[in-house]
Amino acid sequence: MPPIRAVLLAPLLMIAGCDQDRDESPEAGPVPSPAAPSEAVADTAKPEAADKEAGSAALSVATFPNAMRGKWRETDGPAPTAAQCDGTAGGNIGKVMEVREKRFSIFETGGTMLDVSQREDGLIRAQFDTTYADTPTRDELTFSVDPVALTLTVTNHDAGEQRTTAYKRCPA
Repeated sequence: MPPIRAVLLAPLLMIAGCDQDRDESPEAGPVPSPAAPSEAVADTAKPEAADKEAGSAALSVATFPNAMRGKWRETDGPAPTAAQCDGTAGGNIGKVMEVREKRFSIFETGGTMLDVSQREDGLIRAQFDTTYADTPTRDELTFSVDPVALTLTVTNHDAGEQRTTAYKRCPA
């Protein structure tokens, strides 16, 4: 009978051996920490680095250039005062725009960047989701900074709304 036991136990020992091999495999060991992101990926996450890139590589970064970020007020006069940049005060409602990394807002409206068609230092042309309430809308807008006049000009390219608005930077 000993040979029969060996025959019956052999498959169990093989299975146990396989389980032991599986336990010692790298897959069953501690989860390795993720590798550090490559320099190229890290650079595209930094707007400063993206601002320095040229050509189509910069187009892949759907963010506003740093020169555009911040608070701006619609005006054709001198630079606005801090009081004029309070977007919730009286005559300022709808005139103060805040530009962030991927979106802009003007009082209760604004937009989130969807697709960039042109991007270079001081200029971006992109498609924005400008949905307000339950009405889904999109606008193609160009934002451009004039470093001499210290203005941000926003041009709406959509057929029914073509217009250009000039803003001046709010004091910090």
